[in-house]
Amino acid sequence: MKAAILLILGCGAFALWATDAALPDPQTLRQRLIGNAEKLNKERENYSCTIRQESYELNSDGSVKKKHTIFEDRFFVNAWPVDHVLQRDGKDLTGDEAKKEQERTDKLVKKFSDAKRASKEEQQMDRQLDVVLKAVRFTNGHREMRDGRSTVVYDVAGDPNFHPQKVEERFAQALSGRIWVDEELGMLREMKLMTERDVKVAIGMASLHKGFQLHVIQQRQPDGVWLMQLAEGSGDARALFLRQRFRFHEELDKCHLFSVNTQQKIAAPKENE
Repeated sequence: MKAAILLILGCGAFALWATDAALPDPQTLRQRLIGNAEKLNKERENYSCTIRQESYELNSDGSVKKKHTIFEDRFFVNAWPVDHVLQRDGKDLTGDEAKKEQERTDKLVKKFSDAKRASKEEQQMDRQLDVVLKAVRFTNGHREMRDGRSTVVYDVAGDPNFHPQKVEERFAQALSGRIWVDEELGMLREMKLMTERDVKVAIGMASLHKGFQLHVIQQRQPDGVWLMQLAEGSGDARALFLRQRFRFHEELDKCHLFSVNTQQKIAAPKENE
């Protein structure tokens, strides 16, 4: 699910060069986005944030069957987020659990500390993004002001003329909803999306049913860095003969900004109304 969220966040960044002729031309925006991404990726590495995740297994009537919570620390290595679990269901990890979690985190840090490997991962994500963008259309573009900043709003819908071949293409083409993008920087501020039909995620085995919903909010920090404040969603999935209704909620709790000379504590950003 995190991979899907990251991919769609990228879609929002590139959406600005979809339709509105009054906006800067595609090449200008592309260069602006690349430049902003490089700066953002570097500055993100100064942040360490605590994240609270809640996941729910639901009964057929929507009532909660099981609830799970995870409290974790998130930091960035060569622009890639690394999550280190601190608590599960309100309890600190035991000695063995903490050791295994530290080993898992160390492997991710080592993986993304390799600049060539991190670059390769980023290039792969860019290729996937280019493919997904072919599956969707951005329409009805207009401007709004948010926090004193010009924000471009687009309706999103799958392109009926596109013939999807991969899972991410099928997922993207099934989407509809709306996105809000910061015009100056090309960064996604908010998106509300849902699937208009069932999406097969594995041949003959699993599918995500119509009505899956995803809501994401990114917030600009005082120093200009953008961080994901909220990611939540709900849906209904089937794997073989098993069917599961679910809901999830991930929210930024608080962040620490580190630099050579300062350490600043930053409260969780307020959600846009």
